[in-house]
Amino acid sequence: MIRFGTVLLALLPAAGQTVRTPTRSWTQESAYAGSRICAGCHGAIYARQEASNHAGSLRPPAATKELTDSLPIRIADRASGATLTLTQSAEGKLELEASKEDKIERITLEWAFGSGAKGITPVGRKNDGTFVESRISWYAFQHQFGLTTGAAGGDPKTESESLGRNLSVKDVQECFSCHTTGYAPDQPAPARSEMGIRCERCHGPGAEHVRVMQAANQKAPGADKKIFHPGTLDAFSQAQMCGSCHGRPPRDTDLDAIRLIEQSPNTVRFSSQRLVLSRCFNESADGLKCTRCHDPHTNVVAQRQHWDTRCLACHSAGVRAKARTCPIAGSNCVSCHMPSERVMRNSEFTDHWIRVVRERARR
Repeated sequence: MIRFGTVLLALLPAAGQTVRTPTRSWTQESAYAGSRICAGCHGAIYARQEASNHAGSLRPPAATKELTDSLPIRIADRASGATLTLTQSAEGKLELEASKEDKIERITLEWAFGSGAKGITPVGRKNDGTFVESRISWYAFQHQFGLTTGAAGGDPKTESESLGRNLSVKDVQECFSCHTTGYAPDQPAPARSEMGIRCERCHGPGAEHVRVMQAANQKAPGADKKIFHPGTLDAFSQAQMCGSCHGRPPRDTDLDAIRLIEQSPNTVRFSSQRLVLSRCFNESADGLKCTRCHDPHTNVVAQRQHWDTRCLACHSAGVRAKARTCPIAGSNCVSCHMPSERVMRNSEFTDHWIRVVRERARR
């Protein structure tokens, strides 16, 4: 049986504390301070994070170059027979229009979901307030627009349906909760300065932390600084936290979920789910945390030798008795053990189920 570990103690609150969950890992009670105030003490980290894909995971469409640099865009929607046109108005707003014969439907796009590392999907609202996921998205794979993932299976009957998929209240909450910071369901929209994944999305609201740290006397070592550090979590708890947006990992008793993740190629999209299947994760004495390989404040490193150093930190002769060395090669480890898979038409994903990938299993 896969030993994912336990998070029971981490989830049990101490007296007077808030219950910790994967989507709310912090326990401090505080108002949000806004990420910009963090730069006062953490300038270097703030600068890296502000330029990261995490920070750019939600933007106004008019401020998203991948969208604006390609305008105008016209796509013939074969399913509905409508023509989809994406343009920018004189006021600078992006508008999506669906036209068929003499009928036209139009919405103003208000948010661009996605950093552009994989793709960007615009979202707007109809006059009645209904949120609409645009039927067309921009994809980095070919640097062009195409039907939004999942839209190809739809069959729009009207021009209005050709604009995109209507989002339920739950859909909207899930989208914003993973693409912005400090979002509450009763908010009409996230604040511009907190669009994207910023400091307080992972560390929790920080107004009390700022107050404590700005006190006249510096806090004593070991005192409560009223802020959460995700690095203190054990490996499975951290995978749960990251997995609240990157695919929640199953517990070791959820055999049906484990079997589905193992057998479904599409689950390669969800790195946290695949990671916990690995012997590297389950047999690491101190746990293979997400943050052992990834700096959450910056983008994924492209150089393969960077990942070799991470693998060889354990898989080198004499380092750890149980960590075998590779008999085939001593470099470019991820190309064999974490291959990239194209499980969607316009996107590739790195498989985080670290293992010896048999060629037949990849067909």
